[in-house]
Amino acid sequence: MKYEDVCAQEQLAPGRSLAVRLGGYDVVLFNVDGAIHALENACPHMGSALSGGCFSGRTVVCPAHGLRFDVTTGANNVSPALSVPTLPVRVVEGKVQVLIA
Repeated sequence: MKYEDVCAQEQLAPGRSLAVRLGGYDVVLFNVDGAIHALENACPHMGSALSGGCFSGRTVVCPAHGLRFDVTTGANNVSPALSVPTLPVRVVEGKVQVLIA
Protein backbone atom coordinates (compact mmCIF):
# COMPACT_ATOMS: atom_id res chain seq x y z
CA MET A 1 0.00 0.00 0.00
CA LYS A 2 1.26 3.45 -0.81
CA TYR A 3 0.07 7.01 -1.16
CA GLU A 4 -0.36 8.20 -4.76
CA ASP A 5 -0.20 11.85 -5.81
CA VAL A 6 -3.55 12.96 -7.23
CA CYS A 7 -3.50 16.72 -7.72
CA ALA A 8 -2.37 19.99 -6.23
CA GLN A 9 -4.49 20.99 -3.24
CA GLU A 10 -5.38 24.26 -4.98
CA GLN A 11 -6.98 22.30 -7.86
CA LEU A 12 -9.73 21.00 -5.56
CA ALA A 13 -11.50 24.01 -4.09
CA PRO A 14 -14.09 23.66 -1.30
CA GLY A 15 -17.41 22.37 -2.64
CA ARG A 16 -15.77 20.71 -5.64
CA SER A 17 -15.10 17.09 -6.58
CA LEU A 18 -12.61 15.33 -8.83
CA ALA A 19 -12.78 11.85 -10.36
CA VAL A 20 -9.48 10.03 -10.95
CA ARG A 21 -8.17 6.56 -11.71
CA LEU A 22 -5.41 5.38 -9.37
CA GLY A 23 -3.75 2.00 -9.36
CA GLY A 24 -6.71 0.32 -11.05
CA TYR A 25 -9.29 2.03 -8.79
CA ASP A 26 -11.85 4.63 -9.80
CA VAL A 27 -11.81 7.21 -7.03
CA VAL A 28 -13.69 10.46 -6.46
CA LEU A 29 -12.35 13.20 -4.20
CA PHE A 30 -14.59 15.72 -2.44
CA ASN A 31 -13.55 18.94 -0.71
CA VAL A 32 -15.82 19.63 2.27
CA ASP A 33 -14.94 23.00 3.79
CA GLY A 34 -11.24 22.51 3.09
CA ALA A 35 -11.06 18.84 4.20
CA ILE A 36 -10.54 16.39 1.35
CA HIS A 37 -12.23 12.99 1.38
CA ALA A 38 -11.96 10.07 -1.06
CA LEU A 39 -14.50 7.39 -1.95
CA GLU A 40 -14.54 4.59 -4.46
CA ASN A 41 -16.32 6.10 -7.46
CA ALA A 42 -19.14 3.54 -7.58
CA CYS A 43 -22.52 3.37 -5.91
CA PRO A 44 -22.83 0.05 -4.03
CA HIS A 45 -26.35 -0.40 -5.42
CA MET A 46 -25.58 -0.77 -9.14
CA GLY A 47 -22.12 0.71 -9.65
CA SER A 48 -23.04 4.11 -11.08
CA ALA A 49 -20.23 6.67 -10.91
CA LEU A 50 -20.82 8.94 -7.93
CA SER A 51 -18.72 11.61 -9.63
CA GLY A 52 -21.69 12.19 -11.95
CA GLY A 53 -24.02 12.94 -9.06
CA CYS A 54 -24.95 16.19 -7.35
CA PHE A 55 -22.52 17.11 -4.54
CA SER A 56 -23.59 19.61 -1.90
CA GLY A 57 -22.34 20.09 1.66
CA ARG A 58 -21.31 16.60 2.81
CA THR A 59 -23.68 14.68 0.53
CA VAL A 60 -23.35 13.20 -2.94
CA VAL A 61 -26.44 11.87 -4.70
CA CYS A 62 -26.10 8.82 -6.96
CA PRO A 63 -27.15 9.90 -10.46
CA ALA A 64 -28.81 6.55 -11.21
CA HIS A 65 -31.27 6.06 -8.37
CA GLY A 66 -30.92 9.02 -6.01
CA LEU A 67 -29.22 7.25 -3.12
CA ARG A 68 -27.46 9.76 -0.86
CA PHE A 69 -24.05 9.23 0.70
CA ASP A 70 -22.08 11.18 3.28
CA VAL A 71 -18.74 11.81 1.54
CA THR A 72 -16.90 12.05 4.86
CA THR A 73 -17.85 8.52 5.96
CA GLY A 74 -19.19 6.79 2.84
CA ALA A 75 -22.41 5.92 4.70
CA ASN A 76 -25.79 5.93 3.01
CA ASN A 77 -27.94 8.59 4.69
CA VAL A 78 -30.88 6.18 5.17
CA SER A 79 -29.17 2.83 5.65
CA PRO A 80 -25.60 3.17 7.00
CA ALA A 81 -25.02 -0.53 6.25
CA LEU A 82 -25.14 0.37 2.53
CA SER A 83 -21.91 2.33 2.28
CA VAL A 84 -19.22 3.31 -0.19
CA PRO A 85 -15.64 2.40 0.73
CA THR A 86 -13.51 5.37 1.79
CA LEU A 87 -9.80 5.79 1.15
CA PRO A 88 -7.30 7.60 3.37
CA VAL A 89 -6.26 11.04 2.10
CA ARG A 90 -3.43 13.31 3.12
CA VAL A 91 -1.98 16.58 1.88
CA VAL A 92 1.81 16.80 1.74
CA GLU A 93 3.54 19.96 0.59
CA GLY A 94 0.40 21.10 -1.22
CA LYS A 95 -0.18 17.76 -2.98
CA VAL A 96 -3.31 15.67 -2.37
CA GLN A 97 -2.40 12.01 -1.93
CA VAL A 98 -4.64 8.94 -1.64
CA LEU A 99 -3.65 5.62 -0.08
CA ILE A 100 -4.11 2.80 -2.59
CA ALA A 101 -3.87 -0.88 -1.64
